[in-house]
Amino acid sequence: MTVIAFRPRPRADSDDPSGTPVPIAGTFRSPTGRTGCMEGSLRVHRLLIVPRGVFVTGVFTGELRDVDGSLVGVDSRRATAAADLVWERGGFASVVRPFQLGLIGLTVDVCATRIDPSLALGALGGGSRPVRPGSADLWAVPPS
Repeated sequence: MTVIAFRPRPRADSDDPSGTPVPIAGTFRSPTGRTGCMEGSLRVHRLLIVPRGVFVTGVFTGELRDVDGSLVGVDSRRATAAADLVWERGGFASVVRPFQLGLIGLTVDVCATRIDPSLALGALGGGSRPVRPGSADLWAVPPS
């Protein structure tokens, strides 16, 4: 018999900053034909800086409600969204651009969301490396 050893998962009660949710909001066309609202959260897993741009990867969770407040559904999806780095208070903050996300079979237009710099840096896992030699302002996610 072959035995495969798996790495143990991190404990759910750890102080990992990537587990801190970032609030998100959006709108969608509800099954009744009206515009519903989505409120949810983003658990940031990675902030990626690549030649094509900046991207945020994580789990997007949303609670979809109709105009009258009735619950349409709750869903979550792992996704990657384009982002921008914005200079503020002596450092960069990442802002996720507006994008569309499929939740429970409905297309949700998610609004732009600012991610706290401490969360983005925490998601890097503490060990980051420069994207290219001599670049002090750009950082990339180390391979996992």
